[in-house]
Parts: sequence; structure tokens; C-alpha cells
Amino acid sequence: MFKKKKTNILISFTVLASLLAFNFVLFPVNADEILTEEEEASMQQQIQELQEKIDKYRQAIIQHQQQGQSLENEISILNDQISRAELEIQRTNLSIQELKQQIAQKEEMIREIERRVDLEKTALSELIREISMYDDVSTLEIILGREKLSDFLSELRALENFQDQIQATLVEIYKLKDKIEEEKMTLQEQKEEQVGLRIVQEEQKIILESKKAQKRHLLEQTKGQEELYAQLVSKTRQDIEAIKNRLYQLKGITTDGELRFEDAYKFAKFASIYTGIRPAFLLAILSRESGLGKNVGTGTWRVDMKPSQRPYFLQICEKLGLDPDQQPVSKKVWYGWGGAMGPAQFIPTTWLGYEQRVAQITGNNPPSPWNVKDAFTASALYLVNKGADQQTYYAEWKAAMMYLAGSNWDKPYLAFYGDQVMALATEFQKDIDALEQK
Repeated sequence: MFKKKKTNILISFTVLASLLAFNFVLFPVNADEILTEEEEASMQQQIQELQEKIDKYRQAIIQHQQQGQSLENEISILNDQISRAELEIQRTNLSIQELKQQIAQKEEMIREIERRVDLEKTALSELIREISMYDDVSTLEIILGREKLSDFLSELRALENFQDQIQATLVEIYKLKDKIEEEKMTLQEQKEEQVGLRIVQEEQKIILESKKAQKRHLLEQTKGQEELYAQLVSKTRQDIEAIKNRLYQLKGITTDGELRFEDAYKFAKFASIYTGIRPAFLLAILSRESGLGKNVGTGTWRVDMKPSQRPYFLQICEKLGLDPDQQPVSKKVWYGWGGAMGPAQFIPTTWLGYEQRVAQITGNNPPSPWNVKDAFTASALYLVNKGADQQTYYAEWKAAMMYLAGSNWDKPYLAFYGDQVMALATEFQKDIDALEQK
């Protein structure tokens, strides 16, 4: 009996050694899914080259916009915007491909760590099984069953090694499980970013078609003649009533979401007096948010708002004497929770952070995120906090990007948002200049 047991122990040592040695060997990844270092470097180089071209077009557009109005200049701007949009779509496509490879790599890494955990568990089971064999036999029986005392001492040392190895294996298993959770979290973020990139790409395609349509319409109206373009501009700017009554879309309010441009400008101008923000820029931000806001105001706080935000939402509604179930909030979207309130799309905790300053400016105490005047003021305060009161192109562009993406504002594939806000601001500035007879 004892010799058989001894044989089992020796065999188990061999098996265990193999398991532990194999435990640190990485499994090969699928070569069809993962880029080589050279391919990855080539893709990065292509993205960089596209970005440099996009930046050149952006600078050209800014220069054209600073020049006087002419048909030639307007066509040049549209051509640059079209070329830039085409390049942005190409760059986003490459970014999607790159992220796809990173996701495949991350998934393979997680599978590898899980295999390592399984191996550690197998090794642990073997260790525990061998130790348990000694529980059925007394120390005296083990000693008497060995031909030499040295054999018993060797097995005793082996038993101690088993116990040490159990402790080390348990520690390794816990480390690997923590690593799995960490990698899964990163993987989830990458998958969310991939979905976001596809949405961005669709948005870029819409912008491209819009610019092409604008160019066609302009050429149809002017027949390529500067004189006809000058007449068109003059007629448009002289029709002040048309500018005043043009509808300004604003989502997230309890009315039908439409304001006359003149009224929207008054709210923006009011916010400008107290914050130093440029009215045209504020109008552009809120207009762009409404343009993107298919989910704005279509959600409910019970379903779409992050649980940690709900008590603050109820606090806001209680102060205002409002039924929380009747107040519109943004719907949950692909990248996370909804629950943003009003035209400025503030989450409850952010709103509460600006509430006192808004009340001091508007005189509404407490202010309401669904009140247009309060929302314009809160948005202006937030943007000024991001540097928009400098009123330079780059300062406003950066503030717009931070309004959209927060700490991720400098992601190159999101730059189209800031560009479009600034283009809108340019158009709104023309309307404002007409209203102010400048």
C-alpha cells in the first residue's frame, strides 16, 4: 500500500511540474485576426497622414471664412469642407479597423488569462489531492512503510512544498482573476468606442452629403456668377423679418422645441452680458446639441437616468414643484446612461453645481434646467469655464469639444463636431450682424 502511495507521489510531482511550467507559456493568437507590428505601424502612418491633410483643410477653411464674402470664396469653403469630410470618413474607417484589431487582441488576452486560471486550478486540485492522501495514514505507518528514513524525510519536505505551493497558487489565481476583470473593463470600453466610431462615421457621411447639396444649390442659384451671388447675399441680409422669424430648434424643453431666431438671440445675448461668451457661438452649441439630440427629452428618469443621479433629479424637481414623471430627460444611449436635462443637457449633479450662479444672473431662484433663459445661462457658464470667453477660434473650438466629450475632447475622430459648431457660429454671426445692422 505504501509503495503504491509513494509511486503516486512521484507521478504527481512530474504532473505538477509540467502544469506549473506550462502555466506561463502563452498560447499563440489567431494570425488572421491580429495585425503584425509592421501592419499596425503602417495603419498608424496612414491615419497620421490623413490627419495632417484634414488639418490643412481646416486651416484653409478658417482663412477663407475670415475673408470677404464672394462666390469664389464660398465655393472654396464648400470644396474644402467636402474634401475634409471625405478624409475624415477615411480616417474614421481606419480607426474602426485599428480598434477592431485591438479588440481581437484583448479578447485573446482574456482567453489566455482564463486558460492560465484553469491551469492554476488544476494544479491546485492536484496539490490538495496529494495532501489529503496523508490524512488517511498515521505518521508511524508512513515511517514504517518506507525502506529508509531518508525516504520519509524526502516525502515530508515534499509535503511542506505542496503546502507552500498551494498558497502561491491561490495568490496567483486571485491575481489572474483581478487581471481578467481589468482587461474585460478595457475591452468593454473599446467596444463602446467602436460603436461610437460607427455613429461618428454616419454623422460624417451626413455632413458630406449636406455640403455637396449646399454647393449644388448655390451654383444653381448663382449660375456661377459673382454678380448674382452678391444680389443673393444682399437680398438675404436685407430681409430682416425673415431672419427674426426663422425657427431656431431647441430640444429638451417642455414646449414644442421651437423659438424664433430673434428670441433665441435675445437669450444668448443676455447670457453673453454676464459671462463674456459670444452669442453666435452659444447659439451654435445649443443648435448643434439639438441637431444631434434624437434622444433628447425622450427618456424618463426612472429608466434612463443613472441610479446615482436620481436623488438629485428628485431634489431639483421638488424645489421647482414639478412632477418628475412629467419632466423630459435624455434617453439612454449606446455609450452609457441618459438622464440629461433641458436644452443645455446637464446631468443633475452638474446642474446643481451651476444652480446658484444661474440664479444670481437670471433672478430665477431656484432656476430650472427646462427654462430657456436658465439653460442658456448655465450653458454659457459651463463654456466660459472651458475658456470660450476668450472668443478666439481655437478657444471656442476647444470649449465645444469639451462640451461634447469632456476629457476625451482631443480625440481626432471627434474634431468634426467642433468644426461644425464653428461653421454654424459663422452663419449665426452673419444673421446677428444683419439684425444689428453691422
